[in-house]
Amino acid sequence: MELTVFASAVLYIAVFLLSAFLARVGQTRKLRSLKIFAIVLPILLVGLRLHTGTDTDTYRAFYVQVGNEDLAASISRFTTGSMEPIIVLLSRLGAMLHLDASFVFLVFAAITIISLYFTTRNLSKQHAWLYYGMLLFLCYPESLNIMRQMAAVSVQALALSYIIKRTHANKPVHVVGVILLALLSIGLHYSSILLIPALFLPLIVKHIRGRTLFVLMAIAVTICLFALPQVLNIVSQLGILPQKHLDTFLATPGSIINVKFFAATILTGVFFANYFRRRDKKDKEYGFLMMLGMIYSGIGFYSGYVGRMATFFWVFIIIAIVNLINQLFKQERDKLVVNSLIAVSYFVLYFVVLGFDEIIPYSFIIG
Repeated sequence: MELTVFASAVLYIAVFLLSAFLARVGQTRKLRSLKIFAIVLPILLVGLRLHTGTDTDTYRAFYVQVGNEDLAASISRFTTGSMEPIIVLLSRLGAMLHLDASFVFLVFAAITIISLYFTTRNLSKQHAWLYYGMLLFLCYPESLNIMRQMAAVSVQALALSYIIKRTHANKPVHVVGVILLALLSIGLHYSSILLIPALFLPLIVKHIRGRTLFVLMAIAVTICLFALPQVLNIVSQLGILPQKHLDTFLATPGSIINVKFFAATILTGVFFANYFRRRDKKDKEYGFLMMLGMIYSGIGFYSGYVGRMATFFWVFIIIAIVNLINQLFKQERDKLVVNSLIAVSYFVLYFVVLGFDEIIPYSFIIG
């Protein structure tokens, strides 16, 4: 069954608002059942789609293909690096259990939303539900398109949130947990290895002065924007980067419509200006994340493959936006209204009007 454009938009907005509301009530009244519902609703929305989403039909075809091939062929997919192990293993398991491809969609949606939910819990005690609601509107819909990559960056964001939180940071179990999350993200999508530098955030912030960091990152951003292909060609000619890897890197074209880049640019200036004024380490950390987001999204003008990794920093850009709004407005009602207007407006413009990720119209697996 396929909904109209209007009905599809209403469905998404209703599910996301209800999930954020349940997360808020569950948090304030400490009701675990409501927290579970806040997680389950968006999982079902994404997991039970039929053709909705840019890559959905491709994933369905892959699911059938893996289910019909022998075990050796499946193993060779990830031993040769052609496909990540988790999507292959889940496809094999679903085929053995005679399940529809929705099984894989539900698992990846669960990994994504659970990771995002606990990321917000780690980063805020009071406004976790507000972060969660904004992520549902601005970030989560991309999981209907880049399913594996969205799950990977969500897991990596959870790992980084534990580092930022610094609770029991020196305990071996904490370190092992972060490492396991990083490995899980790579198992979900190999490109997650490009995000490993972000996990060294505390070390970088501790040993590099704010102005020095700002200058170094500004140089990197400039190179990414204006001279990246030329630099890559030089690197390839020197034999450092094989030509086939360079071709893969640039195979997926970038996009001139790069919302993440401009959002990261604005927030970088805000956070570093705040850091230079108050010398707050947290501002320096977020400023560093924003600048990394500028680098990855800047590369996205040339390479859609790497530009997608800016979604990882998009998670923290959204959280940073909520933080700024919360600083500007003191009343909780005002914070709720402003954040809701931004979330719904962005969703309608980006996903409904401009049609990114092809999540509109929505079609159910049933009916």
